[in-house]
Amino acid sequence: MPSTNEKKFLGLPKGIWILGLVGLLINLATIMVFSVMPLFMETELGASRTEVGRIDGFVEFVSYFIRIFSGAVGDIFQNRKAVLGVGYTLSMLVKPMFAMAGSVIWIFWIRSLDRISNGIQASPRDALIGDLAPKGVRGASYGLTKSLKTAGSFIGAGLVIAILTFSDTSFRDLFLYATIPAGFALVLFVFGVKEPQHKDKFVLTDKQKHEKKFRWSAFKELNGTYWKIIILTAIFQLAHFGESYLVFRVRDVGLSVENISLVMLVFNIGQFLVAYPLGRLSDTMERRKVLLSGFFLMILAGITMAYSGEVFLVMVGVFLWGAHIGVTQAIFVSLISDVTPQYIRGTAFGVFYLIVGIDMFISSWFAGTIWDVYGHSTLFLTSAAISLFSCFALFLLIPSQVKKQS
Repeated sequence: MPSTNEKKFLGLPKGIWILGLVGLLINLATIMVFSVMPLFMETELGASRTEVGRIDGFVEFVSYFIRIFSGAVGDIFQNRKAVLGVGYTLSMLVKPMFAMAGSVIWIFWIRSLDRISNGIQASPRDALIGDLAPKGVRGASYGLTKSLKTAGSFIGAGLVIAILTFSDTSFRDLFLYATIPAGFALVLFVFGVKEPQHKDKFVLTDKQKHEKKFRWSAFKELNGTYWKIIILTAIFQLAHFGESYLVFRVRDVGLSVENISLVMLVFNIGQFLVAYPLGRLSDTMERRKVLLSGFFLMILAGITMAYSGEVFLVMVGVFLWGAHIGVTQAIFVSLISDVTPQYIRGTAFGVFYLIVGIDMFISSWFAGTIWDVYGHSTLFLTSAAISLFSCFALFLLIPSQVKKQS
């Protein structure tokens, strides 16, 4: 069990709040780059929308693929903070590289490096949140950190709008400015987060502790409920492709280039408003019922994006798209933390993110082709149909109550 002596604020450990603030700053920096990246690639580097979508899918897959190894390394060395520190450092260093990009292939390699930094962070961060949070407030803890991260995203989007509207700042200048909040995040993390002490150290033999090797046997220790959550994840995440297509959809109905960051602003407000309250709600009722609400939000988002022809209504679809992510991501990680012992929690999150990455690669790879051949309506209605099927799979696969691990 994690130490219970850590100071709390609003019922949650101090470390949870600091991790949330670090996530806020990292996302602020990231959104300053990626809210304008599709247009930067299209207008300055000559990339097609299909190219943008496929690059999105591939680099996200790289991020999710890395997560299985970063999670396992945190488990093996019993030091999630060190792994996270590497990820946050790389995130800071890579931001100014975007300002020097002269071709699509350059962007591809830099984005891959940036997504590697993201992949290094994700599994040990979520495992560390699970380590720090008592069982009764895990949903609230994951919801809070998700809300703070998305707060960083919409603050970043607001800054981008203000900077592009009231100054002569170029896209490349924005990429340089993004280094500043990423640097603050690293400092806050290093000096503000303390790795919790556990009485139940990782269950390894003396030989395994000495060798520090990856343990394939860890996968056998993940229980049946965990694998059912993974199956559900594999089904549902096929509905989710890269957010670049939200940008293109809003651009096609008439939003100006200067206001294009409104897409990420509205998207992240949707996440921010639902992640914490519904995460906390899931601590007091069946998590699967809360997860079902996220699936319904995705269905509504897909239908709205498919049929709306005005900027305002398409923005409503963007809001719903963000809201579904705020719900589903917080609940999925809460469920995984519930059913997984602490000593293999990083590995468990790594597998989860690998599945999400494979799905993201598949869906983003084909999204551009579906849009080009059949139109945007078919693409978004396909997403809604997969989400509807996921509603039935949810009640077939996930029990109403799960035994929560320490």
